[in-house]
Amino acid sequence: MLNKMQQSEKRNRAEANKNICGSMYGKNVFCAVTGEISRKKGFTLAETLIVIAIIGIIASIVTPMLFGTTSDAELKAAWKKSYSDLSQVTQLIAVDNGGTLAGAFPGDLAGTEDLKNAYASKLNIIKDCSGTSSYGGTGSGVSEEGCWHTGANSWYSLNGTGRSGVSAPGLILNNGSLMWFYINNSDCSFAVGNYQRCGYIWIDINGNKKPNTIGKDMFYVNITANSLIPSGARGFYDPSTTCIEGSTETANTGYGCAAKYLYE
Repeated sequence: MLNKMQQSEKRNRAEANKNICGSMYGKNVFCAVTGEISRKKGFTLAETLIVIAIIGIIASIVTPMLFGTTSDAELKAAWKKSYSDLSQVTQLIAVDNGGTLAGAFPGDLAGTEDLKNAYASKLNIIKDCSGTSSYGGTGSGVSEEGCWHTGANSWYSLNGTGRSGVSAPGLILNNGSLMWFYINNSDCSFAVGNYQRCGYIWIDINGNKKPNTIGKDMFYVNITANSLIPSGARGFYDPSTTCIEGSTETANTGYGCAAKYLYE
């Protein structure tokens, strides 16, 4: 028989378990296991492993919910850094050409390969993917050569529309980012918004990792004669219609997010 002290101790443990588990005590798996353990003097190895497994399952469910917003913030921070780095490189390339990118890569579309090479010479890269002959290259393009997503629906607009591969030239940076390039007019006279551009650069800031979606981990910037302008700025792709989280509207491509997140 239990003496009065042991009986009191037993009642205290039972009451503590009820306080923790509430009405689920005896029904909830975690409470049942811990309740059984509390009635014993110590933990067996099997009991310890069961509790650890249960905690792991709970953590795997709760962690994504807790840190989803943080992940979005990290992607935005990475985009801001990428934009800053590319802007500095653009300035250096312009300096090499007398202070402007106009005329630096002649041949319009065919000058795209030379544009990619200019950026490659000033960035830390781990892979160089040549574009097809249309872009002045001798390769198969970024998607076929592994510097961008390949196949139908391999990357997406913000509204969920799937996109296919790209045959322009591109790069993989040493931080894992993917890039590809395109020239409209080598004299930088192609009108967009309230300015003129030479072409543009696409970047996936976390490489092949998901979500592979424009406006989340993918952005593009316009190359002018002497600077980069993020898509969504200066009258080209209004962020209020092209960067709306959760919208499936046709206009919601995600293009305007490049500027929106830089200026937040």
